[in-house]
Amino acid sequence: MIRRLTETKLPQTLYKYRDWSNKFHRKLISNQELYFAKPSDFNDPFDGNIPVRWDLMTEEDCFDKNLELLNTVHKDKDQEKVREYAWKVTKDKTLWHPEKLNKETSEQINKWGTLIGLLALSSVRNNILMWSHYANNHEGFTVGLDANSLASKYDFDYIEPINYQLDYPTTVSGLDDTTEQFHKKSFYKSDLWEHEKEWRVSKNHIEKRTVKLNPETITEIIIGCCTNPKEEADIVKMSKKKLGNQIEIFKAVKSEEEFSLIMEKIN
Repeated sequence: MIRRLTETKLPQTLYKYRDWSNKFHRKLISNQELYFAKPSDFNDPFDGNIPVRWDLMTEEDCFDKNLELLNTVHKDKDQEKVREYAWKVTKDKTLWHPEKLNKETSEQINKWGTLIGLLALSSVRNNILMWSHYANNHEGFTVGLDANSLASKYDFDYIEPINYQLDYPTTVSGLDDTTEQFHKKSFYKSDLWEHEKEWRVSKNHIEKRTVKLNPETITEIIIGCCTNPKEEADIVKMSKKKLGNQIEIFKAVKSEEEFSLIMEKIN
């Protein structure tokens, strides 16, 4: 069962924009497969790379963390001596200290990225920019996924909306707990991305980045407004063959009155 970090209500459907010309993207329909990316795979250089504010740690904070670490190793030793040693390593900057830890940040980020899998989805299916950027200039397709199914039927860890804001969230490793650090690193982006209405699913300590979905998790297929007739027919054929005739299929159509997309059911 997935865990939640906030109380934000899950949308009924979350959408994945795909490029039909990319054979790996087609696997979402043909094999019901999703890929959980590393943070460094995303098109935002800030993803998973929000700096830790080591400089906000005081010497007392460092001492507390050093004492905590040393107590796990020397829990049977004289506590006064352990405290003396904790002050020594704090002054010498040999264990938990901003100057030392700041040098290790890049290595830590790279290691962290190999352990995390993230799936980027959207709560909207008619965003013109999303169709342009992620669905091959409206020639691709979008797959609707049952959000409650994602949250209850798979061994994922978290599903949350992205928080959009101008400034970095303040992350002070050691003072924030591990879950809070993870939330700030994985579910915050610049407000310039707000149009994406992104939700993310995360899988921690991931081994296989490709996840097989139950066919019933896929609830709808939407074909781009600029998809050519042959590829449109191919998408419809594959969708019905692999997902069943009951799958809802829509065609995105340009509105005649405004800059918007209208979804017309075609099956």
